[in-house]
Amino acid sequence: MSNFKKIRLLISRPSDVKNELDSIKLITEEISKTLGDQNNYILELINWDQDTYTQIGDDAQDVLNKQFKNKYEILIGIIWSKIGTETKRDKSGTVEEINLAISNPNKEQLIYFNTQTPGDMSSIDPYQLIKINDFKKDLQNKGVLYKEYSSIQKFESLFRLNLINLINDKFINKKESKVLEVEVLNEETTNDKYAHITKIIEKVDNYDENNMDLDLYDTVRIAKSNLDLVTSSLNSITETMNDWTTTLTNRTKEIYQIQKIKDNRLKEKRHIALINVVANELLDFNNRIKNEISIFSENFRKVGTSYSKIMLIAKNYDEKELESIKQGAMELRNNSEYSLESLGGLLTTIIELPPLNFKFNKARRETELTIRELTYETLEGIKLLNAALDNE
Repeated sequence: MSNFKKIRLLISRPSDVKNELDSIKLITEEISKTLGDQNNYILELINWDQDTYTQIGDDAQDVLNKQFKNKYEILIGIIWSKIGTETKRDKSGTVEEINLAISNPNKEQLIYFNTQTPGDMSSIDPYQLIKINDFKKDLQNKGVLYKEYSSIQKFESLFRLNLINLINDKFINKKESKVLEVEVLNEETTNDKYAHITKIIEKVDNYDENNMDLDLYDTVRIAKSNLDLVTSSLNSITETMNDWTTTLTNRTKEIYQIQKIKDNRLKEKRHIALINVVANELLDFNNRIKNEISIFSENFRKVGTSYSKIMLIAKNYDEKELESIKQGAMELRNNSEYSLESLGGLLTTIIELPPLNFKFNKARRETELTIRELTYETLEGIKLLNAALDNE
């Protein structure tokens, strides 16, 4: 590999972070054989439990710090339910590694917190959670950005987009002369007049067999399918919300009319009957939204991921087709942002509904939770889509 830069990634994490390691490995391999191949770099992973050797130091973490100090360009910090064992210098070994990277102007960082609740509740240590929250506050006070995720799928989407953006900004497009030190593999220094032919031959010799698995047309087909599904689902959700808003407006008018009844017993009877009708309508609205959430959220997350994959491998693809996908993604983002504001208003309206009777209160709470989930999924989808579109 001639003139290929090696960008080294140090993975810093406590012992409970495991699933993300496989995801990081697959994503870095994917980027290396697509964007890396196009821009002459490869990504190499460094993990503390695999890439260390015996050495004397003040303590185990001190040994790791010395060994890794000049052996990586980007630190990937991941924390879940544990922060790790306290060292002589910091809250834990992971925190120490992250802080050392932050304090070094020649190091870059991507920091993540897994917010998913562990399956084994007995494994949760409240003291560890306090230390994690304290560390988040420390990062905020330093102005250091970190990301949170609640599933491995969301981590993969975030990490892929964040890593691509970071490499483009700091390693590929950096104009300043003072650049990060990056190892160059087998750099040619001769003035061989046949060097350009040699490079062409080397490209064939160094072909990555993993490229056999790349299928741009299939990726485009999947992206368009995700886009169509989430657009259809969003339209259905919007229609359902509009129907409910109209219904609520009409019921409010009916309540106003009931208030005019002078017979108190009749007035109360009509009120109770109307409240039960509204409760049933709330449940119906809730069920209609619930039926769409799984389709909407799953495909919305995939749109950003699919779009970023296309941008990785679409160098020679039909520009009109790519522009069509981009326009579709941008339109989805704009519509989603509009829906997000509507969801926020609807959620506020439902929260502010007064408690009336058990049936109504139960329906209101169930609907409140459903709209909250939909609002969250819409927000997360927009963030991923923004990251994908901004990555171009």
